[in-house]
Amino acid sequence: MRLPLRLGTGFLPAVRPRLVAADLDGTLLPLHGEPSSEMAVALAALAASGVRVVICTGRMFQSARRVAALLGIVDGTVVCYQGALVADLADGRQLRHRPVPASVAASVVRFARARDRHVNAFVDDQLHVERLDAWTRLYVQRTGVDYILDDDLEHLVQSTAPDKLLLMTADADAVSLLPELRERWKDELAISLSQPGYVEITASTATKRSALEFLGRHWGVGRARSVACGDGMNDVDMLEWAGFAVAMAEGARCVWQAADVVMPQTELASFLLRLSALPWERACDAGEPPAGP
Repeated sequence: MRLPLRLGTGFLPAVRPRLVAADLDGTLLPLHGEPSSEMAVALAALAASGVRVVICTGRMFQSARRVAALLGIVDGTVVCYQGALVADLADGRQLRHRPVPASVAASVVRFARARDRHVNAFVDDQLHVERLDAWTRLYVQRTGVDYILDDDLEHLVQSTAPDKLLLMTADADAVSLLPELRERWKDELAISLSQPGYVEITASTATKRSALEFLGRHWGVGRARSVACGDGMNDVDMLEWAGFAVAMAEGARCVWQAADVVMPQTELASFLLRLSALPWERACDAGEPPAGP
């Protein structure tokens, strides 16, 4: 836990970051809401100032790219499926891919079936479900993606390793299931909650933190010059990694505890705009050149 925990937008890093990584739903977007013009302006100002802006989301690539465009981001790099995929926004080229091992994914599908829980399987950037139920309709409504009905998800994921599995259930049930799932697959999977009722399941090497560590090495950007913003349990690892971490006040206390500053989601755009105006170096430093475009 970072101490002291500070509230509001008045606290900033000493210098402009070279990398800003931010979750989508509940962070750059209101939870189940639409992109705001204020956020689009702030993200454009960051990019224009030389800061690399990376969306880090549990969403599919096709969904993340659509929402990114609404925020004015049409090129650069995006992290999808909680870190399982790092890709180029413009052309979809994969920079890093860590799917769930096929045999492990099949065992998760069997687990969900035995307990009559809904599971989404994401294969080749397509959503597969075994039944058209209320959970499928809710996910499609929230994300705007199409679905494929598949009568045997176990066979599907055994044949083609999925990018991610998502269990959808009642919020309290998701919280109750989490310890059992983590204990059962502790050596093979990364399992966390994102928004209420969403149990996110990826390969153990597919997290937002691991994706950002990869990009940091790729770009030569250290964690000290990185800012991360998030609201969910699935964001905690990247908040802990970043040199400066911002949690949304609407998030859980465990998210707050990983942050340097906590603020309402409605204030994040203003905070990001202020980041873009920070100096690249402190007056006493020898200086560091700005990041490339």
